[in-house]
Amino acid sequence: MTDEQAPETRLDVMLALYRTLAVLRANFAALLLGGVVLVSLPSLLVNMLAPEAGYSADMATVLTTARAVLAMLFMAQVSWGVVARLGGLRLAPSDLVREGLRRAQPGLKVALLAGAGIVLGLTVQLFAQHGTPQGFVLQTLLLTLALWALCTLMPAVPAAVIERLGPIAALRRAAALTAGNRDRTLLLGLLAGLAIAPSGLLIRSIGPAPWLSAVFELFAWGLAATLPAVVYAGLRATE
Repeated sequence: MTDEQAPETRLDVMLALYRTLAVLRANFAALLLGGVVLVSLPSLLVNMLAPEAGYSADMATVLTTARAVLAMLFMAQVSWGVVARLGGLRLAPSDLVREGLRRAQPGLKVALLAGAGIVLGLTVQLFAQHGTPQGFVLQTLLLTLALWALCTLMPAVPAAVIERLGPIAALRRAAALTAGNRDRTLLLGLLAGLAIAPSGLLIRSIGPAPWLSAVFELFAWGLAATLPAVVYAGLRATE
């Protein structure tokens, strides 16, 4: 590739944001249909069966794990719907959800692998000795690794869903797609975090509010599923 061609392959951040908002609006009914079943209802169930509500910690742990798996299934299902929408395919919301679920398995595997990585990182963080140089180094290393994963592997789930890739192949494909654009994928990821964080902090400040938490999680997971698929479609179009 020549130097004159390189700028044409750069991801357009503003266009990606616009397309994300446009797809969220266009696929709203499908997002609502799939999100209520896979995200909001499990969130309510976990809150209802929390240990402080009188149920066992083991039951709450099982439900929390199942809730995370369903949310990742939602991400994989949405990934297919977003890329299909950007490709011009128009389906009824129920058909969009059904077809997305049918094609979701490769993306679910990648999402589960990513979730395991997050859990591992949080576990390692517990060993950080706060207030010490060693603790600062460990925290910095984990943050750097998280930011690297965000900007490098963002489109891994949609890549797995659309191209029917296994987890390792999907991670490699994501890294290849984002090469040369990782500053822009990082910016998009941080902007998405900034869009989600204020609502989450507000709900946390209100106190126990299961219904508000369920609505917030639907919004957060919807955005977290849509943006990587938009990025994937944009980067794939520049190849």
